Amino acid sequence: MPSLEESLTQLYDWVKSRDFMGHDPHDLLTSPVLRRVRGGTRAARITRLAALQFGRRSGIDLRSLLRVPPTENPKALALFLGGLLKAKEKVTPHWEHDAKDLVHRLLRSMREFGWGYPFPWQSRTHFLSEHTPNIVTTSFVGNALTEWDRHSPAPELERAIRRAAEYILSLQVHPASEQNGVAFGYAENDSQIVFNASILGAGFLQNAGKLLANSSYIERAHHAAKFVMAHQRADGGWGYGLEKSQHWTDSFHTGFTIRSMKAIAEEVGDPRLANAALRGFEYYRQNFLEPDFAIGYFPHRRYPIDAHALGDAMLTFSAFGEQETAINIAQWAIEHLRSPNGFFYYQRHRVFTNRIPYIRWSNAWIFRGLAECVTPEA
Repeated sequence: MPSLEESLTQLYDWVKSRDFMGHDPHDLLTSPVLRRVRGGTRAARITRLAALQFGRRSGIDLRSLLRVPPTENPKALALFLGGLLKAKEKVTPHWEHDAKDLVHRLLRSMREFGWGYPFPWQSRTHFLSEHTPNIVTTSFVGNALTEWDRHSPAPELERAIRRAAEYILSLQVHPASEQNGVAFGYAENDSQIVFNASILGAGFLQNAGKLLANSSYIERAHHAAKFVMAHQRADGGWGYGLEKSQHWTDSFHTGFTIRSMKAIAEEVGDPRLANAALRGFEYYRQNFLEPDFAIGYFPHRRYPIDAHALGDAMLTFSAFGEQETAINIAQWAIEHLRSPNGFFYYQRHRVFTNRIPYIRWSNAWIFRGLAECVTPEA
């Protein structure tokens, strides 16, 4: 079995040979066949949802048949940039040159005030066309650019970071049921409150506020984090969102929430937030970590074991000071989901492995997690 560093560099060589582009579990709507399914009718929504669910769940890859093009995903580029900044020469001696290229690509791909996915997206309630900015993608890209600006400051970077922060603020909503609640919606035309998305936006606002010396950004971030904290369940976990249909829980969205909450708590010195993050981490460990260091997708359910969840878990256990557990998770991923060609498969199921090599969902997350594992904090 290759080492963590060998797996990291071979994965990087694989993604770079594809110019950091590829397919995604949610990209079937970019097919010329499915692009015709537009409009707001119930039949169109159901067809789009069915196509997305098929793309997510099927072990049969029909993308060549449906002529789905490989695309450049800003969230994937942000994860690759973050991994390069974390592991540097352990990835490639040319890490700085490659990182600069990723930064330029991210700045070029900014739409209006933020970043979105390169494919149309149909949720149960909303349809977002390709490249529509959303809070999650904008937060990941904004955080990566903030990290790069600390390494190599530039006015164009700070302009982009400020524009992205103002976009996040424009998504602020005040839930009618909660007089003092402050949260952030998902996108300009999608005001649903998704807990991990709202606190990801808050985490980026905190980082932008620190970089740009803007205390109002940090104050908004603190308020939004307290809103998410107020919705923590008694067992320490969270549902996906505020609506009744969003009370399910999964591992990587929980990871997003507790890492963001921990970072905000440390920045503003809020012990209640810190305690909530720690309670969330204990819930995460008890519900998703398997005895052999696989990570479950849903609570107390081993399968599917998902590459995204594994990569995110490496970051989560590292953030909470459990580097050895993160390394064990990385080794499980290498043993069970790594291709001999260096990339990582999508999911392991009870009786089969889905071997589709998604660029953002699987490989960008594993890359970012491995980078964390090979670079322990001093």
